[in-house]
Amino acid sequence: MPYLQIIAPQGLLDKAAQGALVSRVSDAILAAERADTHDAAAQSLVWAHFVDLPQDAIYVGGKVIEEPPVRIAVHTPEGALTDITRCELVAAIGQIVDDLIGPMEGRLNHWAMLYEVADGNWGAGQVLRLADIQTAMNI
Repeated sequence: MPYLQIIAPQGLLDKAAQGALVSRVSDAILAAERADTHDAAAQSLVWAHFVDLPQDAIYVGGKVIEEPPVRIAVHTPEGALTDITRCELVAAIGQIVDDLIGPMEGRLNHWAMLYEVADGNWGAGQVLRLADIQTAMNI
């Protein structure tokens, strides 16, 4: 039951590229959680928000820059990822961003930030534990 939030400068990606970014990162998260990326139940639990910010609202080093980077925040239930799968996920996100946005000269083009939600702190009308979520995702 991952939650994905992507924050990007307006105009960086057209709607098709935004969709591709969300879809590919969503699949990368499921793969890192060892879920079947083709499983409808698993896919239905990957929620994402794509947030466009005006370019003048993104700062690097305290200054507005011409090509602001992208922030990709991934929230997963505690225990859904291991050290190995976190590294796999960060590498996959890096490749996806490079494919769709391209590298930025002399600096990073994105931050990938992984957050674990403590077991028992995820819910939808009721508290869902990791085992409940994995069952719902057919893991």
